[in-house]
Parts: sequence; structure tokens; C-alpha cells
Amino acid sequence: MEMEVIITTSRKPSQRTRSFVKDLARVLGGKSLTRGKTPLKEILSKYPKVILVEEYRGNPGKLKLYDVREEKLILLFISVKLQREICNKNVENREGKIKMEFYGDTVTYKDLFYNFFRDFNIISQDSPFRMCFEESSKDSEVLFYIQFYRGEEKIGPLIAVKDLKVLEIAD
Repeated sequence: MEMEVIITTSRKPSQRTRSFVKDLARVLGGKSLTRGKTPLKEILSKYPKVILVEEYRGNPGKLKLYDVREEKLILLFISVKLQREICNKNVENREGKIKMEFYGDTVTYKDLFYNFFRDFNIISQDSPFRMCFEESSKDSEVLFYIQFYRGEEKIGPLIAVKDLKVLEIAD
């Protein structure tokens, strides 16, 4: 079953969070959903997999990857750089396909992320768009980075993952 990558926010997001959601939707070939006052339960009843961006002090601070069928929540504590801060433009992945690459120790997270993104039918070894999981050599605060490329060009957004937890979700 094919489904769309749905990315939404906590209520009343800041401009920076809205920009990040749009960037993520662009590179993943997904759809940003304006949340408004819609309860999360309602969104999760329509879409079995959702990426929710939560804020910390007006900035994107958490990524929650909900998988309703597997009753799993991947929780990432993050900081971000937007597309415009990395390549000074908005780059859109119109083909909606992306290659996932894992370097060094990030390989331990490969199954976790493959299992989440597999149902969207966006993973392709032939895509010029790459979602790269890269080790953090310099920064001890950062577990790993998720950097997006088109060919060899960094296009952003850049996601610095500071911590990762996998939780079970109950109704």
C-alpha cells in the first residue's frame, strides 16, 4: 500500500518551524499539512504514518515519526539548518524518490528508518536525491546528522539529531 509522506506541526508553529516543514516536504516529495486546531488523533486516524515537528523556544526541537500500524513512535531531539541557510534556494524533489545512505555508526539506525520510510514508496537507489545519515565527529552533543543532497550538492535541510528514542504508542 502506497501512502504519502505527511509532515505537520504542533499547534501555532513559528515561521522557522513552518519553513522547516516545507523544506522537509520538498526534499521527501511529501505534503506539509497545516494543523490548525485538528487533534493529533484525527490526523493519525487518516494517515497511518505521520512526521510531526514540535518546537523548543520557537525552533524545531523534536521530530516525532508516528507509525500507527506498528504502534511505534521514533522520537528525535533535533536542531536544524533550513534549505535557504545551506544552499540559499528551495530545492524540490519532484520525482518524489530518495536514496538513503548510512555512514559509520549510523548503520545501527538503518532498519529503523528504512522500516518507517518503506511504505511511502520513495526509497530508490537511482535517485539523485540523497538522505544521508552521517556521523558526528566534532560535536559530542550530536548523535548523528541527517543531511540532504542532490548529487554532490548539499541542499538541506540539515538535521542534527541529539538524541533518539523508540517508544510504543498506545491508544
